[in-house]
Amino acid sequence: MTNAILEDAILETGHDLAAIVRAGCFVSEAEALREAVQTLLAVNPQLRMEAAMRRYLDEEITLGRAAELAGVTRWRLQELLALRGHPVTVEARPAKELDEAIARMRRKRP
Repeated sequence: MTNAILEDAILETGHDLAAIVRAGCFVSEAEALREAVQTLLAVNPQLRMEAAMRRYLDEEITLGRAAELAGVTRWRLQELLALRGHPVTVEARPAKELDEAIARMRRKRP
């Protein structure tokens, strides 16, 4: 797509957004655009998955949040990422540290 065609498409879309707002359908162009993107992602789950994975890979969101947005479990998202050559390494605190935290919680119980 050439720059001129892209600019025309953006301009036309902007005019449509402005008209929708002037018609009273939305309070702002931002609100209309947000709903348009949400609708796009709702009717095309693959795009929702792609967006969630890209945001995770770009470190914008956590793996858990990406899975939530994609509508899959964390484990399924890990599998899909690994299939694409992006293995997920889950970091955890050392077992000794976790055991000590559990012991402290148990001592606090009445």
